[in-house]
Amino acid sequence: MNDAGWQPLEDESLASWLNALARHRGMETSVLLREFQLNRDGALSMAQTRLSPQAARRLHRRTGVEEPRLHQVTLACYAGNALPHLPVSPWTDSAALKQWSSWAWLSDHRARWCAKCLRENDLRWPLRWMLPWTFACLKHRVFMATECIRCLSPVYFGRHLTLDRECTARPVEGRRYEYGHDEPCDYPITLHRPLPVSDDSLLLLQERINAWLDGSPTPADRQLVSVTAAMIMLITPAMMHRNGEDPAILCHLRGPHGAGLVQERRPWADPLRVAAAAGVARRLTRSAASPAEVARSIQDLRQVDHREVPWRLDAMDWAYGSALRPNPYIDELVRAGVITIGSFSPYGI
Repeated sequence: MNDAGWQPLEDESLASWLNALARHRGMETSVLLREFQLNRDGALSMAQTRLSPQAARRLHRRTGVEEPRLHQVTLACYAGNALPHLPVSPWTDSAALKQWSSWAWLSDHRARWCAKCLRENDLRWPLRWMLPWTFACLKHRVFMATECIRCLSPVYFGRHLTLDRECTARPVEGRRYEYGHDEPCDYPITLHRPLPVSDDSLLLLQERINAWLDGSPTPADRQLVSVTAAMIMLITPAMMHRNGEDPAILCHLRGPHGAGLVQERRPWADPLRVAAAAGVARRLTRSAASPAEVARSIQDLRQVDHREVPWRLDAMDWAYGSALRPNPYIDELVRAGVITIGSFSPYGI
């Protein structure tokens, strides 16, 4: 079948495009993956990360999509910024890919989405939704969703690295079929009611972060991202202004839900926390302060909130991207004793 006119959407992920192409052809995604020789265990995951030259040529011949465009729908387009140390040949070095995917700043299983975008595009989702840097949808001015509005369970990517149409969580006190099997939630994720962004400055911050992701940042944008990388780990309610902040963020950080996420190994899984970190980073970098001055300011803010235990940043996180090395702000925070580098253990807060 000729698919020459069936191009990926702007910023669409490879897996999303393949799922849409399967629907266009009227076949199961698994059948299409076999046709494109992406059906072996882990093959699609590797292709979603970086296409081999052979796979890119094969997809070009079968679909008519140019090879450079195919490479743009893989995570490799972020290898120079948000996803450093991406293996050059993940399809031949599975051990290196596994190590990288375990520590890269990547939401490769827990989904975030904009329900309005999914309704408009028939469940086609952008590649950057896999990155925790995306905390808001600029088109619809809402925060990204991460959990089912019905059962409050996280929503995960499906078998073929795309979002399932319904929540598949099985609540602890869920209903049961008459034969005794747990019944999944099954609430459509496209019916999620998103939380609106009331602070326009947060949307401007998302635009600046997107410029960095797209490879066209200003020096100030790079500075903002570097400080945000530290603040996602270190943000506390005391760092937020009482006036002028988005009320959704204030309530979230000061409530038990926001506090609980700090205990998780990856606190940047929460879009509202990422938005809060970017807002604080903007204030800390307004006066073009040096990394040492920024580190002292962060240290003072954490002491106000009685956070005196250093945050333990795992050595692998330090190497593979959560700290975005090289990052002079992280270096200064280590010197100030706000962050320590070590092997993995429950993080200090």
